[in-house]
Amino acid sequence: MAPRYAQEAKNFKLLGHDSSAAFGGGSLVEVKNGYAYVGSVGGSSFNAPEGFTVHDVSDPRKPHKVAEFRAPQGVHCHKLRLVGDDLLYVNSEKLAGDKGKDGRGGLYIFDIKNPREPKQVGFYDMPGSGPHRFGIDHKRNLALLPCDAPGWNKRVIWTLDLKNPLKPEIVSIWGLPWQKKEDVALGNDPMPADNTCTLHGPPVIRGNRMYAAFWGGGIAVIDCTDIAKMDLVGHINWSPPFPGGTHTCWPIGDKPYLVVTDEARARQNYWDAQFMWIVDIREETNPIPVSNFFPDRERYFNRGGRFGAHNILEEITTEGPWANIVFLTYFNAGLRAVDVSDVLRPKEVGYFVPETPETQEAIQSNDIGRDEHGRLYLIDRWGAGMHIVEYNG
Repeated sequence: MAPRYAQEAKNFKLLGHDSSAAFGGGSLVEVKNGYAYVGSVGGSSFNAPEGFTVHDVSDPRKPHKVAEFRAPQGVHCHKLRLVGDDLLYVNSEKLAGDKGKDGRGGLYIFDIKNPREPKQVGFYDMPGSGPHRFGIDHKRNLALLPCDAPGWNKRVIWTLDLKNPLKPEIVSIWGLPWQKKEDVALGNDPMPADNTCTLHGPPVIRGNRMYAAFWGGGIAVIDCTDIAKMDLVGHINWSPPFPGGTHTCWPIGDKPYLVVTDEARARQNYWDAQFMWIVDIREETNPIPVSNFFPDRERYFNRGGRFGAHNILEEITTEGPWANIVFLTYFNAGLRAVDVSDVLRPKEVGYFVPETPETQEAIQSNDIGRDEHGRLYLIDRWGAGMHIVEYNG
């Protein structure tokens, strides 16, 4: 049977494909020294084991799986990050409801000196349902995680010092002022409603400012001059009228603008929402959306699966060959390359939509990573695994 839709590409070249990545359905991907580590979405809108897989990508035309980790019962391990030279942190997030009652929330710590044989060397316990999409600030040697915390309503920002990455230490726990409630019991809510004010992440630091996305609670500009005692500088929330799901908030180089994505949810596609925004923060106390981007709705909206934004390549530079280019995953519209040099008029300059396999209804491009050679790793969450591509725009 022919694929439902053929591959579509502009300014991208497909180098290799490995359908076994994350057992078919993946989330975050990290790549280093010829190996790709891919977290699995497991049973979250897919049917696969919980855990992660490791792939030899030294020859990008012949990627292949060399190792895997299958999570214990009750947890989701779909977010992972490289730490230092030879460690991998992997989230242990309790599954929703009764499925997660025996789960242990926190971070797995793996030694990956030998990528073909990841070895668990630690575990960092965290409360509630455990961490979701977290980040590592390699320059400052910090981990930034969304997680529940005593005295706070829903997930807030945990900042961990990684001087000893086997034994992280808490620097601060901070949330939006209206999340502070001393009598709130810790919950197990890994799949929040669209209107829930809960940190999604990962927060990112630029200079003495931190930027963070709070799902149904908008985005925040935070003074982190003293990370142990942070202060809210500016905030905006466009939900309502737009449905919640604010996923990622990232600065454009050193410009006073942010790229923000609202995640398309599995429940419903929206014709006029869940896209990528540009937010003006020239006046930090009053962030204002000034433009947005979405691909051709007539072409993709009814292809099946989610139509809408998800994540970006978490690095937007204003210098070099990729200056002002945002690499954006858009579920059934694949990977989009968007030029934001004119922040008022984002312009699409490339795209890569993998062919739809016979075994799945639609492409669902979920996440994007890169290696030191500039190759991009596009991860599908519905069965197509990992596509390795070059951008030549």
